[in-house]
Amino acid sequence: MDIGTKIVYMQTLCGNDPEATDELCEVYLSDAEAAILRRLYRVYGNVPGTATVPAIYDALECKLAARYFMRRGGEGEISHAENGVSRIYGSVNDEDLLMEVMPYARMY
Repeated sequence: MDIGTKIVYMQTLCGNDPEATDELCEVYLSDAEAAILRRLYRVYGNVPGTATVPAIYDALECKLAARYFMRRGGEGEISHAENGVSRIYGSVNDEDLLMEVMPYARMY
């Protein structure tokens, strides 16, 4: 999936919020890509400089980026209450989504 398609997908997941500009979406998609790559290569200790996210994880990258966007301003919070509205986040480290990523193995 190309970057333009990922941006549109992410914006749709965010309810077409006008604050979800193309530029901001690219930043969150980049963060999501980094998180997926860290999970893929966690056995190796570092991510190779030429690594890219496999196409199988494109939708996951968009979902993760949309979650980052929706939680902006409340990073690290496990719950939040304001004006009678309460939110409780099941996970602040996004483990529920990242569990879908199967790390590469290393043979010795």
